[in-house]
Amino acid sequence: MSDMTPVTGGERRMRHHGGEGSWMVGVILILLGGAFMLERLGVISMVGNWWAIFIYLAALASFGNAWRAYRAHGYFGAQGAGSLIWGLALAVVASIFLFNLAWGVWWPAIVIAVGVGMVVSYGFGGRGPRNGV
Repeated sequence: MSDMTPVTGGERRMRHHGGEGSWMVGVILILLGGAFMLERLGVISMVGNWWAIFIYLAALASFGNAWRAYRAHGYFGAQGAGSLIWGLALAVVASIFLFNLAWGVWWPAIVIAVGVGMVVSYGFGGRGPRNGV
């Protein structure tokens, strides 16, 4: 869906809803659907915890939100930092399931990912714009 948004000088431009990363998610869904179809036709065999790929999609969406927040403001802010942290945590969870790692051994990696997200978002201006910078 799109709508017309007025721009200076009487010009008009199209604004697309769904964000700039929507096309990437669409391509991923096409590839996933193709893989499922080939698996159903017996061309390829998907074994294991392949469903963890869907958790990666949620992580990619969170990373996209964090990137958009950073680009829009020049810093992460609360929303961008939260999206970055959620994306890292979801990516770790998906990796644990996809690679069939022992949950009891690898769950601390989620805590580490959250810490990394906090440090990175702070280092890239997670606390907001700085005076004079």
